[in-house]
Amino acid sequence: MDWTVGILSVKEKGILPGEDRVSNEIKKLITDAGGTVTVSERVEADRTKIEKKLIVWSDHLKTDVILTAGGSGLGKQDCTPDATQAVIDREVPAISDVMRLEVFRKSTKKAVISRAVCGIRNDTLIINLPGSAGPARENLEVILDTLDHFVHMIRTPPE
Repeated sequence: MDWTVGILSVKEKGILPGEDRVSNEIKKLITDAGGTVTVSERVEADRTKIEKKLIVWSDHLKTDVILTAGGSGLGKQDCTPDATQAVIDREVPAISDVMRLEVFRKSTKKAVISRAVCGIRNDTLIINLPGSAGPARENLEVILDTLDHFVHMIRTPPE
């Protein structure tokens, strides 16, 4: 099954443009898993800007999955989960729960500070990931082999 992905890299204000390692890491994982990255952008850690991108990518670009990277911790500027919560129709808490739990068990106790949210807006699954390449990879690897199934379930109309 073909499925499309948007990568929204959330960066603190004042971060200079340059190579976006986390987006590159996510893109490689998605491509290797059979997905197609159709859009990838950086946005400042501003709740309104994040919400607008999530809405446009889900409602107008019809992206199957949106992966955000960054802004999901405890810092005052971290607003990605709040923006996600504001735009989703239904939350899917088990996705973020299992990512946190597996990364906590296998890699770092710091996984408990994640406020990541996962949910569905229309027919788009939105998943918050950490903003660094290594942690984003570790979290995404937990659920990567199930993304095509998630997309299939969301696309399947009710009987």
